[in-house]
Amino acid sequence: MGTAGKDATAQLKNGAAPDRALLDAGWSTAWTPTRPREGVTGTERIRELAAGGYAALPIAEELGGGGASLIEMAAAQRALGRIDPSAAVALNMHSFTVGLMVDYWKRHRDSTWMLLEGIAASGALVASAFAEPGGSPNFMTSRSTAVPTEKGYRVSGVKYPCSLATTATLVCLTARVTGTDETILALIPNNSPGLEAAGEWPSLGMRESDTARLILRDVEVDDRLVFHRGPADVIDENVTAGMAWFSVLLTATYHGVLSGLLDAAYQGVTASRRFGPRIALLGRATRELLTLGGACRQLAADIDGGVIAGEAAMASAVGLRATLSDTRDRVLAAVTPVVGSRLYGSGQDAAGLALDSLAAHHHPPSLLVCDEVVGSFCTGRNITFDPGD
Repeated sequence: MGTAGKDATAQLKNGAAPDRALLDAGWSTAWTPTRPREGVTGTERIRELAAGGYAALPIAEELGGGGASLIEMAAAQRALGRIDPSAAVALNMHSFTVGLMVDYWKRHRDSTWMLLEGIAASGALVASAFAEPGGSPNFMTSRSTAVPTEKGYRVSGVKYPCSLATTATLVCLTARVTGTDETILALIPNNSPGLEAAGEWPSLGMRESDTARLILRDVEVDDRLVFHRGPADVIDENVTAGMAWFSVLLTATYHGVLSGLLDAAYQGVTASRRFGPRIALLGRATRELLTLGGACRQLAADIDGGVIAGEAAMASAVGLRATLSDTRDRVLAAVTPVVGSRLYGSGQDAAGLALDSLAAHHHPPSLLVCDEVVGSFCTGRNITFDPGD
């Protein structure tokens, strides 16, 4: 994939709206999504995107994938988030998990290549099953249990909410090894005996993200599919790479959602020709997204280029994730007086985008943990995902 970003001046010459040209500047156009077909369900849309090559985008070209870098995947997630938030949030889980696997393979050059090659060839999706009922400040801890066996582990527990619950071919999960302080990160087939997807996520927004509850009852996990193990609070290169991919792609996804909301606001103002103080409010919201987008692309470029690593990369990644939530609220505060009742009307695009953007607050790590990590790094203290420590 090419990394060339859009140029705002060129877009204006091609007839793009000024706000869109400005916010799209710098983002790669190597992959551009199509809008959902009329009447297509969320699971159908997700499967279509996966089969159309999205599942293979982050996989190295030599393994049959699209060869997208972190910054290119961020641009793809942003483009999808702008027109289809539910599919974008669901596929973000796949993109960051597979991106982490690719990063691991590049560092170790182990047998992971066979799995990645299979994903690329089949268009298989990978669900990320970390979250559990009740939540935890430490996203690496798990209430699910892994009992050692001769061939690996036998895992039991509940993962909820989990996107791609029925559309994924593989599930990436965490579980605590019984009798130890060790947590494993492993892959299992979604059709494994003892694994069941149950119910739906009764959320306000993101209703088409194929999100449900995964119930694991003595599910066998092959030791060869365990690609990380260690104490839950140990931050190694795998944890750091995972957080970097997750934070960048998550931020890019919601940057797309918020850009779509801002599109709707600008269109309403220009169509009505009612400017006045609305201009300054929309300018403020645009400024917020310009800054967030620049920070997202910069961290992606720094990670891709090896400019930042270790605990500094972790602090930067969680800092970006927390800034996403802050920015979301500031953008909504500026846009709300402009859009007015359209934010509360059923069937209004602006209302749907505003509601979908609220989900940005509910992804791990918690904002308290993010600030704790950044502050700890900057004061020379050990980084922890448990604020009470």
